[in-house]
Amino acid sequence: MTRNFRRALTRFALVLCFFFLLFLLVVHNNKGLESPLKIRRPARGATAVAGFEKLQREASLENKERRARVQRVCQKYRLGPYRTPDFEQEFREPPAPQYSVFYIDRAHNISYCPIYKAGSTTWIYNMCLLNGAEEAELASGKEQISVIARRLMPEIDLPLAESLLNSSAKLLIVRHPFERLLSAYRDKLENSVAGREHGTLHFYKKFGSKIVAKFRDENVSPPREDQFVRIPGQPEPAGVEPTFREFVEYLVNTDLANYGDDHWMPYYLFCTPCLVDYDFIAKVETLARDQAYVIHRLGLDGAIKPRWQHAVGSSSNASSSSSPSINRVSDLAKIYFSQLTQRQLRKLHDKFRLDLELFGYSAEEYYDYATAA
Repeated sequence: MTRNFRRALTRFALVLCFFFLLFLLVVHNNKGLESPLKIRRPARGATAVAGFEKLQREASLENKERRARVQRVCQKYRLGPYRTPDFEQEFREPPAPQYSVFYIDRAHNISYCPIYKAGSTTWIYNMCLLNGAEEAELASGKEQISVIARRLMPEIDLPLAESLLNSSAKLLIVRHPFERLLSAYRDKLENSVAGREHGTLHFYKKFGSKIVAKFRDENVSPPREDQFVRIPGQPEPAGVEPTFREFVEYLVNTDLANYGDDHWMPYYLFCTPCLVDYDFIAKVETLARDQAYVIHRLGLDGAIKPRWQHAVGSSSNASSSSSPSINRVSDLAKIYFSQLTQRQLRKLHDKFRLDLELFGYSAEEYYDYATAA
């Protein structure tokens, strides 16, 4: 066997080995593509996308219904653009929106009216993030988030405020009015010792002490222990604070113009939904879903995410989807509303009747927990 022949045979063997190894590699890769693991991953992704799209459709449809309801109720009572000079209005409203209460984000073309105790901290937090605030700054507690937000989004004067509001995407977040009132009472008036960094002592001096002086009835027994809830780890109240019953007496016996605080001002007066055509009407009861819908529609998926800041514990009915729970009475409300008589509840119902009707809330179940007296 000549040297040249052996050299040629060696080359042929090397080429044959190369093609054999290449064949094995191709077969291995094809098997990998057909493996159950690689098939399941896109299937899970498709399911997640389908679920997200379903929630988006639900939220879109409900948002459309909420906006239409507001227009129907405004027209029914001749409010906002439906006002006529010859019609005697049952409800009084401001002549124009309160532009100063809005947070107007000019960079992202968003306007938000914060209804306090209805997810306001959550969305103010989001708007601060959109405007360059760091999460560490927002979480530090050195300043209230509303103060930071006003520094980032200062009040805008007319006529620019009107122009920006009309041309922007407008957001409103509401909550069952009775649940909001209870949350405001527990957060601001029930305990003047706890939460002083959030102004509880200020609220006692400005409102609580006056409520007690005017509406405390020595013939009415104080609430039983099963008619209120103490928060574990918090100091006990000083014993001079108003009860929930006394707070409700203040609400029903005070003219709306003299309420003096945004935490219990009716929605139709504070955010004027008959004067402002809100593009998005979210609800605390469906806030997770509604936030995801708003964020997606505004094209902000990569900038902010649905969150829940300053949650109110078991007083909240927050849910990720639409459900009958929108009108479900919270466990806390069942406890505190037992302090009220049917007569007091009827007066409270009448005081906030327009808010209830505008946003599709019912007061009926709350009557089950008020006493018959």
